[in-house]
Amino acid sequence: MKRIILVLIALVFCLCSCNSNQSPESESNAVICEQKFTLENEGCELNACYTYFDDEKPHPAVLIIAGSGPTDMNGTLGDLKPLKDIASGLAKNGIISLRVDKRTLNNASSFKVSSGLNEEYFSDCKKALEFLKDQNISELYLIGHSLGGQIAAELAKHDPDIDGIVLFNSSARHLADIMCDQLIVADPENASSYAEYAKLAKECTLSSAKGYYYFGASDYYWSSYNELDTVKSIKEFSKKTLIINSTYDRQSFPEDISLWQNTLQGVDTASIHIYDDISHFGYKIDTSDTSSIFGDHEFPSEIIKLISDFLN
Repeated sequence: MKRIILVLIALVFCLCSCNSNQSPESESNAVICEQKFTLENEGCELNACYTYFDDEKPHPAVLIIAGSGPTDMNGTLGDLKPLKDIASGLAKNGIISLRVDKRTLNNASSFKVSSGLNEEYFSDCKKALEFLKDQNISELYLIGHSLGGQIAAELAKHDPDIDGIVLFNSSARHLADIMCDQLIVADPENASSYAEYAKLAKECTLSSAKGYYYFGASDYYWSSYNELDTVKSIKEFSKKTLIINSTYDRQSFPEDISLWQNTLQGVDTASIHIYDDISHFGYKIDTSDTSSIFGDHEFPSEIIKLISDFLN
């Protein structure tokens, strides 16, 4: 996996438009607006969307962080746009939000083999948080989907301005172990090779990195990832944390859920909600059937309510 060198920080606004629909569930009943703009950071131009209200009152704000891969700000998969649906649902409950394209979507050609999580996530997320902190907000939260949940926990640990985090269909397990298990399900005959790749990825350090690739990511990337400890970050964050998982998630495994339950037992700041009918991207569909991602699917109202109640 290639990444990018740090070069320039800037913020450019390109478009502002208001949604004419009122929000009946919002206390202020204010008009929901969307401000689409380009977030420029370190030489990269990232599409972004700020969802807010026209009432000039402070509202809880959340940065929505996408999962792994070259994901756009809506988390688009086929016809599904889960991150956009989450932002829209939260807005109806009085919560503003910011979502941003990942660098891997349109800037992958300039990424370097020696780059890691800072270039893929941390630098752009910090720039996005600077934008939110400059708005009229009452509290500041993070929602991370899948790998984005691990990123959210790490960001929150180092930022005292973060008031809480939501980890949505995320895991405390090492990404290489999860990828290994996914590949073994699809190709059991090569299970031993995948297990060896996972072992090597987990052993990567910056001092030993030579540009080798495991599961499509360089050993430099894995060396930066190996510095994460999601459970430790949640405990050190010591503010309210909401973890949402589902036994119906085809991209995770029973041990991902049991690991949360075992490692966070007795941690008063963390609450865990397990569903049995929510797919990895949040919809009540079977994503193992590729045709299921095409078509109009409603994002579950109970998930929106759970997150909204937590943020409010």
